[in-house]
Amino acid sequence: MELNREDFLKGFTVYTDGKKKQALYLKLFFLSLTFIVLAVLYYAYSIVDTAMDKVIVVNTGGEMLPVESSEQETLYRELLKTHCYSVSYYVNSFDVNNIRSNQARAAFLVNQTDLNSIFGKYQYDKSYSDAINKGVVYRCYFDKLEQLEVIGNGSEYQVVFSSTLSITDNQSVLRFKVLSTGKAIRVKPRYPENPTGFYFTSYTQEYYPINEE
Repeated sequence: MELNREDFLKGFTVYTDGKKKQALYLKLFFLSLTFIVLAVLYYAYSIVDTAMDKVIVVNTGGEMLPVESSEQETLYRELLKTHCYSVSYYVNSFDVNNIRSNQARAAFLVNQTDLNSIFGKYQYDKSYSDAINKGVVYRCYFDKLEQLEVIGNGSEYQVVFSSTLSITDNQSVLRFKVLSTGKAIRVKPRYPENPTGFYFTSYTQEYYPINEE
């Protein structure tokens, strides 16, 4: 059987054209896929970036409820109070079992530089040593917000709040009023370490003995 050269070349040309079209379609597919992925990533980023400055309230059925600006600030205030409660507890509460774990939790709430100053004071006063060797227990609980001022175009909060620190050993209990001052910003919440979405970029504490008759 003789091979028809003309038919062979025609068939080969058709095959070559088909492969070229297939390669072109494949390139177009990957270009389209890349465009879609980039569009989705951009959309996701814009949603997250916008959500950082908004509070969404839902009812028990999962339906979103409108939030006025005044209501939003009330929500932020309550969240900030909860944050201050966590700060006062984890920064100043410890016993033989949880010194390191409470320090680690505090690092999600307050900047590390200011924390190191506070932890250094407890170290210098031998508070950690007493907790480990003598069983002394430190417990600090939030009392109230003393001052709250919105600054930085509404993105920062100047905060003053008070707490009560109790130091308990086998024989007595000493109590101190802790007056905390700091500047807080809103950040992305992180559960369970920082569920309120606030963070102190600056933070200091002053201690005042409570005289009990």
